[in-house]
Amino acid sequence: MEKPPLYYWVAAVCVYLLGGWMDQPDAARMASGLFMTISAFAIGSATHAWWGKGAGRYAPLLLLGCLGTLTQTHMMMPDVPLLTGFALSAWGLSRILSLPKTGGVLLGLGVGVTFLSKGILGPAVIGMTTLMLPVCFNEWRNGRYARGLVVAFFVALPMLSIWPFLLHDRSPGLFMVWFWENNFGRYFGFSGVRSGTEHPKGFWLQTLPWFTFPALPLALFALWRQRFVALTHPAMQYGLISTLVMLLVLSFSESVRAVYALPLLVPLAILAAPAVSHIPQLADWAWTKISQWLFGLLAAVIWLGWAIMMATDATPAWPRLLRVLPSDFIPTFDLPIFLMALTLTCVAWCACRWFRRYPAYGLTTWFTGMTLTWALLTTLWMPWLDYAKSYQRVFSAIPWPSSVDCVTSIGMGESERAMLNYVAHRITIRRELFPATKCRALLMQGFVASGPGEVDLSVWEPVWDGARPGDEWQRFWLFRNRVDAPMPDIASIKFDKKLALEAR
Repeated sequence: MEKPPLYYWVAAVCVYLLGGWMDQPDAARMASGLFMTISAFAIGSATHAWWGKGAGRYAPLLLLGCLGTLTQTHMMMPDVPLLTGFALSAWGLSRILSLPKTGGVLLGLGVGVTFLSKGILGPAVIGMTTLMLPVCFNEWRNGRYARGLVVAFFVALPMLSIWPFLLHDRSPGLFMVWFWENNFGRYFGFSGVRSGTEHPKGFWLQTLPWFTFPALPLALFALWRQRFVALTHPAMQYGLISTLVMLLVLSFSESVRAVYALPLLVPLAILAAPAVSHIPQLADWAWTKISQWLFGLLAAVIWLGWAIMMATDATPAWPRLLRVLPSDFIPTFDLPIFLMALTLTCVAWCACRWFRRYPAYGLTTWFTGMTLTWALLTTLWMPWLDYAKSYQRVFSAIPWPSSVDCVTSIGMGESERAMLNYVAHRITIRRELFPATKCRALLMQGFVASGPGEVDLSVWEPVWDGARPGDEWQRFWLFRNRVDAPMPDIASIKFDKKLALEAR
């Protein structure tokens, strides 16, 4: 009951429509591609409405070119439609002063999408932004804006009420788990379900500079260029208020992950868009050259590594690379994948030459290079990456004792617990939340450096330990309660939670 059902609904539809063309997990993941397509279109439309012709093309490049979207938006997670909801709300606010009904419909749709994606926090942030705009700026204090907000309220109301009402009608207990534990409990820190997402000191100061690059520095440059009129332009007003509200909400949250900052990229991209074509020539030239060399070298390394694998039937003997990827992988040649990678490389090379005639060459080169690097990794190296990162093999290899009635876990992350259920059909009971649980099997997730912790071997018998291929950082241990031994409580096991938090 952690998240509302929008992503799962859309993913199920994708599986139904595309399941005959691709594997079900890949078909479900197409939901992320659909949501990101809508996000790019919405943010481009908002930027065009606010800044005029030509500006709308840069905002999607800034959004998709940020380092924070590189991996996160390819995953199956409800934070992706949350980003879509914020992009739709920005589009609505860009039209609401001139076309209240159209803007209100888009704003209400964005609020509803954020709610059905991750719950109360998204609508709360958008609501605070819409209320702060007329409080701070005179341009938003008029009847058109008020009428647009009324339209938005009635558009969002069914999405804000029907699913929670049906959930409460079916199970008041599960409704409270979702409403109280996973909304307020995670944010304010009193819920045990937030384990693994605690807020370490200085997290956002370390994360936001790289996560929001290149949108953040360009947004600051845009504010500097228009510093004398920034507080009178609706786009600047929205960008400033929305960014400040999101930063405050993130900073006060007791639970953090880098992916929580995805909505912040929407106002930053809108703020940065008009500055892209006015970057000083020297800075644009330097950005272009750095992008060409950086991504050119990365693409060359990927192609070279693939060529070595095809020629030797073994992985490249590169010590630094073999620290994170296993050396026992056996590669095979795949003609369609090779042709796709070759085509993408040629297209990227032609695109870089074609973009020379247009402004913002630094941004387009950065975006093209990053896209090519990601595309080559997910084609030429995908079998190797999947072999290293998939939990399929390690969870399938666990020798579960036949006499086990239930399994408790310590230190298991949310994603790992979900994958264990998906692969091995085992749902673990977290002893961090239910210390009195009496199960005869214990699965621990920990770190090679610290080991499984101090386990009372007079109570627990080691059964198995394993890790993903080549993973020298993370490991799993399975223990079985010894016959006739008293059923232990959580106090019999000491787990280094500080080390676990730092590693996460």
